Amino acid sequence: MVDETAGWLEHERYLTELEADVRLFAGLVAEGDQAARVPSCPDWDLAELCRHQGMVHRWVTEVVRTGAQERLGFDALPDPVMPDDADGRADWLRRGGLAVAEELRKAGPDLRVWGWAWEQNTRFWGRRMAHETMVHRLDAELALGRAGKVPADLAADNIDELLHNAGAPAARVYRNRDRLRGDGDTLHVHCTDTHGEWLLSRTPEGFRYERGHAKADAALRGPAAQLMELLLNRHTSAVPNEVERLGDSAVIALWLDGLAFG
Repeated sequence: MVDETAGWLEHERYLTELEADVRLFAGLVAEGDQAARVPSCPDWDLAELCRHQGMVHRWVTEVVRTGAQERLGFDALPDPVMPDDADGRADWLRRGGLAVAEELRKAGPDLRVWGWAWEQNTRFWGRRMAHETMVHRLDAELALGRAGKVPADLAADNIDELLHNAGAPAARVYRNRDRLRGDGDTLHVHCTDTHGEWLLSRTPEGFRYERGHAKADAALRGPAAQLMELLLNRHTSAVPNEVERLGDSAVIALWLDGLAFG
């Protein structure tokens, strides 16, 4: 397990990105077809994507506001009813995202609160909310047939967060993680436009990763945003084929399946 946070972005950077992305996301909701299907979340349309993100923002706001030391339910959140019209939904989404950013900013990065991965603090939630909001903004763009953009360093940090959280015992959101138990089948992931390299290994106990360059049975190499899209199954780039797939294709398929999130 890698449990240090030295390579993370600053807490304020996460909150700034969160605020920018929720504003973009809200704009998409305001102008988009509410029944547009979300190809990366095939059970949802745009309205359901908006509802999910708005409720998660409100849930995390309450975790931080109350200093919760255990998981909270969704049954007593403030402002839980999403309006029926597009403009109302956009405003509801925007309010929730800006509120969680403000609560996290007020708390600072080191307040101890419940979290579902390794870190039990607001630093975890700042990072998680920035990435969750950014990814679902990309989902909304996909639903409307648009290609989203992500800064390279934020995309590389998203990959690092995915890998960092995947080994946490309580991280049940990685639905196929048990398939990564075993030996061998190593994968190297390498960003070509910013800092970011990782070696992924299977062990009998489960998934493990290390930051840095190393030889592996297979490799994925390309721009950070496109690597992120591949690992998250969000193919939004105009030129998605810039990711090189090197080595054993079965190993690559194993890791893409094992790290599936959601």
